[in-house]
Amino acid sequence: MNWSSLRSHADQIEMLRRSIRRGRLAHTYLFAGPAGVGKSLFARILSRCLLCERVTDEDLDACGECSSCRQMEAGSHPDFFYVGCPEGKGEIPVALFLGEREKRGQEGLIHDLALRPMIASRRVAIIDDANQMNEEGANAMLKTLEEPPADSLLILIAENLDAILPTIRSRCQLLRFGGLSEKNVAELLVQHELASTSEEAIAAASMSDGSLQTAQQLLNPELRTLREQLYKYLAAADLDPMAAAKAMTAGVESLSGNTQEQRQNAGWLIRFAQEFYRQATLVLSGAPPAFVPREVEVFCNRRAKHESAGLELTMALFDLAVMAENRVSWNINPLRTLEALFDDLSITGRNVPSA
Repeated sequence: MNWSSLRSHADQIEMLRRSIRRGRLAHTYLFAGPAGVGKSLFARILSRCLLCERVTDEDLDACGECSSCRQMEAGSHPDFFYVGCPEGKGEIPVALFLGEREKRGQEGLIHDLALRPMIASRRVAIIDDANQMNEEGANAMLKTLEEPPADSLLILIAENLDAILPTIRSRCQLLRFGGLSEKNVAELLVQHELASTSEEAIAAASMSDGSLQTAQQLLNPELRTLREQLYKYLAAADLDPMAAAKAMTAGVESLSGNTQEQRQNAGWLIRFAQEFYRQATLVLSGAPPAFVPREVEVFCNRRAKHESAGLELTMALFDLAVMAENRVSWNINPLRTLEALFDDLSITGRNVPSA
């Protein structure tokens, strides 16, 4: 695992190299950016580089062969620590910072960081999901952030900066991470065998907002089946709003265990509709994307007969899908929003003859 494992973030790597060469490496960093763009992987590679026994800090690389690199690979380095939100939990337990009640102050991340390094020149710790620290955990970390041990580096990773207490943010050097390119997301999906075809990878990447995690969610077989059903309804000569709404709301309900999941999955369907009309707009304007689903081609062949009117209508349909996404974000009932969207699409679609 080295920098070649990343598909982006060269600017962040170079910034850290410059900081080290100037003797300005901070004791605490806050890596902020969307989920699924490589922040955690970046932090682990950085940790490995700074703990490598053979490569100097100034080069910010790892040999991959020394005892330290091998221990990092095995997850057993005595000077590296990782804390994250346990699966199924909504927040990071304070015990991970302070130790269990019966051993409070004798174990936990704060205790471990305060000790002298065992084999390396420093101790490195990652707090993943830092936006899921509760107030007690965040307050427990304040003293360590204010007066970090001399031979230590602490990296906090967060998706939502607003969820990080100002007292925490003010004590960290912020390093922002943007999304990956669609090309990189598609290539990673194929490389890790997360997508069965390059076309499927391209389609997921185009709606992922640069997040590999989001692209993986989009490749959920049940969600993919629902998207295929939606595309058939949108490609029909005459959209049946009642049938479409019934099928899509039933699909959302089957995929969702609670209201929040309903909102998320309804939001995906609306994004799918946006992508359908976005691709159709590109095709009708003479600039088709690399991959065009068959249903979009059918829709475009029908609308192309009406030249500019067909293009203007398609753009209007896209706008309706954008408005529906806004309604979902305003906490309006997601299933009712889907029903209203199909009604609006059906009514607007009648403005241009289907043949």
